[in-house]
Amino acid sequence: MAPIRPVVRCWLDRAALLAACLAVCLAGAGCLGPTAISQTRTRYNEVYRDTNDEQLLLNIVRLRYADSPVFLDLPNITSQFEVSGGMTYSNGLDGAGPGRSNLWTGQVGARDTPTLSYHPRGGKEIAQALLTPLTAELLSVVNAGANVEQFLLLAVNDINDVQNASRATLMVPLVPDDNADFRHGIAQLAALVHRRGVELVVMKSETNDDTSDSIPLNLLEGRDLVNAAKEGYVFRSMGEDQVTLRKREKELVLRVRPEEVESTEMQELARVFHLKPGLSGYKIKSELTDAPENRRSGLDGNDTIYLNMRSVLQILTYLSKGVCIPEEHVLCGIAPMTPGPDGQMFDWGTVTEGLFRVCVQKRRPRSAEVAVCYRGYWYCIASNDIESRAALAVLELLFSVQESEGKPLGPLLTLPLGG
Repeated sequence: MAPIRPVVRCWLDRAALLAACLAVCLAGAGCLGPTAISQTRTRYNEVYRDTNDEQLLLNIVRLRYADSPVFLDLPNITSQFEVSGGMTYSNGLDGAGPGRSNLWTGQVGARDTPTLSYHPRGGKEIAQALLTPLTAELLSVVNAGANVEQFLLLAVNDINDVQNASRATLMVPLVPDDNADFRHGIAQLAALVHRRGVELVVMKSETNDDTSDSIPLNLLEGRDLVNAAKEGYVFRSMGEDQVTLRKREKELVLRVRPEEVESTEMQELARVFHLKPGLSGYKIKSELTDAPENRRSGLDGNDTIYLNMRSVLQILTYLSKGVCIPEEHVLCGIAPMTPGPDGQMFDWGTVTEGLFRVCVQKRRPRSAEVAVCYRGYWYCIASNDIESRAALAVLELLFSVQESEGKPLGPLLTLPLGG
């Protein structure tokens, strides 16, 4: 075997030295961490969002078939990045040829070991999040950028007894329903909001009823005033050196600008939802938080907008009516259908039109925002369907708010993925 020429040996030594230096650099503190973050954090974020959307869409499709929804959380993602490297150098006679030799050797190894913690939700935890009705205070998300028309179609069953297709929240409705009057009313409200003719504000008010017996004024101390304020109460004078305790509450109010009080849209809004026309503001309350005997309705209409709020499960079921069903499943009776007054199957897509629509096809769609496979078909939301995408985003936000009160105790299933 011919000896290695000096020039070639020189280049081999340099290559080995470069590899060894690279190994030492990667193994050194501060070299790998920033690179790992920049290359993985965004990818984890995108996959987490995509799989959340897929799970939510899958459960909506399941409800269209009257199947049970299942939620599997991913509360924790832990990823360890390890790199190892080494370098050796030898100098002397190696027996391969005459003269001395300089030999550099280096090695580098890397390992990524993500650990995923899954938490199947069930029992009281998921029941509370799914079945508890939303509160009227969540209308504040409209001020955070949500579309008022979209939010009301999603989250409200009726406003002052004007129905928003309440039968659509049933898994197997026996008779058709519509929400034409409801849509017309909230369209007037949306027009007013768009030109800033009305606004949602939070105001403080006091109850007229005393929540305590009369208290001698000379018995009050400074700490009593502080403690009452912390709990949302205030002391009011009753005369003759006596005070009483009253509850202070935050109220959501729809305030109407003076120039819009007599506008066509405001008059039509009052007519549809049985409101007293000509007012500069209307209180907004949830039907479940206000006793029926407190609901005052004169001959000329209400001064309060009463919202019958839906639960997250009702919202999911309502949106499931926007899922298209393949003809095969209709003919086989796999998906529940509702006969219309003309004997034909009622198209529930009319109640979610312009809000939410899920297309169906046999093959996996190439360009869809989110797609899931169920019962042999692919169900998807088109990339250019902004309304459906936004509805899904608002639903995820509302779901997060509902379940925030009941945090999961911990992961029940942890899967280490070797690398």
